[in-house]
Amino acid sequence: MSEPNYAGFWRRALASLLDNIVWILFYLWIYVWIVGGAFLASDTAGVVAVLAFFSLWFNYFAFCEWRWGQTIGKNATGIEVRSVDRADRLTYGQASIRNLLRLVDLFVIGELMIVADARKQRLGDLAAKTVVLRRTSVTRVAPGGAPSDQVEEQTV
Repeated sequence: MSEPNYAGFWRRALASLLDNIVWILFYLWIYVWIVGGAFLASDTAGVVAVLAFFSLWFNYFAFCEWRWGQTIGKNATGIEVRSVDRADRLTYGQASIRNLLRLVDLFVIGELMIVADARKQRLGDLAAKTVVLRRTSVTRVAPGGAPSDQVEEQTV
């Protein structure tokens, strides 16, 4: 079994950037129309709408990582989140813990931890017992001995 290929800071930062671009492009209209309209109705409705919006943002990351092990940005950059204990899919609890700590990790803590840690884990990863791994290309041999096309496969 080969050594896990942990995703480094720049690949993870690019995935995060892509996710936030997707979030802005596809969900900003929710914020503008619903939250803006809610504040026109009343301050209380506006605050509830803001909380709902941030709940959607949080759950985008948590749901995608729980269900598929990756978000759109992680898929585009060839990385995925795995459980350290089980070496496969995360539980929803693990995905929630790592994403609750995303806000703390944004303020330099996560970046420093990814650079300094051997498994490149940020605070959210340590608390949730998860790692972010790069997928590696593997050449499969087709029947008859000729290499088939490249496929992405995860090494754990």
